[in-house]
Amino acid sequence: MALPAAGFLLGRAAATWLRPRLQVLGQLAEYLRIMWVPIGGFAVGYLTIILLFAGFYGTLERFRPGAFADAGTGITDWVSFAFFTALAQDYAAVVPVSVGARSLVGVHLILSVGWALVLFAAVMSSIEPKLDRIARRHADEADD
Repeated sequence: MALPAAGFLLGRAAATWLRPRLQVLGQLAEYLRIMWVPIGGFAVGYLTIILLFAGFYGTLERFRPGAFADAGTGITDWVSFAFFTALAQDYAAVVPVSVGARSLVGVHLILSVGWALVLFAAVMSSIEPKLDRIARRHADEADD
């Protein structure tokens, strides 16, 4: 009889502890409902830039062999190179060697960083009033 009682008390304590934390997730859902379209648009645009430049890199290497050192042969290699380039990370397996390859990587970096900065600023200025309304409503509910 002691074991079920202890289990019940432990479960009740866990539920009491979890309730306020789960309510925060409910409030988070309201914010995410407003932000999913801009976040989705950002992701689609960023992935488009990555795929576009993966094609550019592959095309450059195909028509100018040796533009990249240790260049891959498949689209997967170029997509991963473009992904790491978009994140401004060093991708040690493929290295731009020619002037054209280095220029293309530079343009890719500028577009990727520009996309992230400009779109983030635009999204935040667009959704800030909506987020403020939600925050005020939650503050008013907390006061009641």
